[in-house]
Amino acid sequence: MRKICFALALLAAACTSAPRMNVTDDGGSITIRSGEKPVLSYRYTVTEAPEGVSGLFARNGYIHPAYTPSGFVFTRIQPEDHRHHYGIWNPWTKVEYDGNVYDLWNLGDSLGTVRAAGVPETFSDGKSAGFKARLEHFAFTPGAETKILDETWTVNAVDAGDAYIWDFESTLVPSSGKTVTIKAYRYQGFSCRCTEEWTSENCTMVTSQGIERPGIDQSRADWIYTNGANGDQMAGFMFMSAPDNYDSPEQLRIWDQNSNGGRGDAFVCFCPAKSVDWVLEPGKSYTLRYRVVAYDGEMNPERASALWKEYIESL
Repeated sequence: MRKICFALALLAAACTSAPRMNVTDDGGSITIRSGEKPVLSYRYTVTEAPEGVSGLFARNGYIHPAYTPSGFVFTRIQPEDHRHHYGIWNPWTKVEYDGNVYDLWNLGDSLGTVRAAGVPETFSDGKSAGFKARLEHFAFTPGAETKILDETWTVNAVDAGDAYIWDFESTLVPSSGKTVTIKAYRYQGFSCRCTEEWTSENCTMVTSQGIERPGIDQSRADWIYTNGANGDQMAGFMFMSAPDNYDSPEQLRIWDQNSNGGRGDAFVCFCPAKSVDWVLEPGKSYTLRYRVVAYDGEMNPERASALWKEYIESL
């Protein structure tokens, strides 16, 4: 396993006097914890579709809940407006395989899906904790389900005191001996559907380029943060995209303040194949890396820039 490195400043924050990072398994989810406090859960057993909703929307292989240090959950699954949204997840919307195009994102179209395929490893040294997970991407080809991609996630987290900081790495490998092309499309890739508490009234976003929520969609950025209400307080999360990711700096897909009939629900996606195709050849592997910072209070551009510097120095 390639070790995911963290900046020394972050490791120092997780000193031996702090709660020890650990991993638990309840038979349905792997949970990274700081002492007794949950940081995030990875769901590997199937979450059934809500009553009255097509079984096509059942899924596993996603991160939810994801927490800030105060225990605030900033992710959401199966919202009524988009039943296929699952917390933090990483599917592809327009995939060309063997001469046909499939959709592994919009589950209701019954063209494909992604399924969890085991958690081969968990790890903890007290200062950090994490897991490896395997996922399989299926195209619903005529008369069959064909596995077209194998994926491995590596997730590793630390408690930095005022924030949980965790690294996410996805490695994709074509699995059938045929080329898989992720066709350019406006939304696909590393995504977060946020808590229903966040709306146009109480949620703001800023990117590394200084762009705010109304102008973010389709722009490119190294990082983006989202500040939103936590009762009468504030909380949020920050996504960073590694400089060596495909088509970096990646383009963003977000919902602006007018989305969902003006509710302005929060959705954030780093999309490495938003405007260009990504060709995955047999016998090769392809890796994307991100860092997530989950915090209480409010992020600002100065702090975000410092966290970005720490991230790139750790790579």
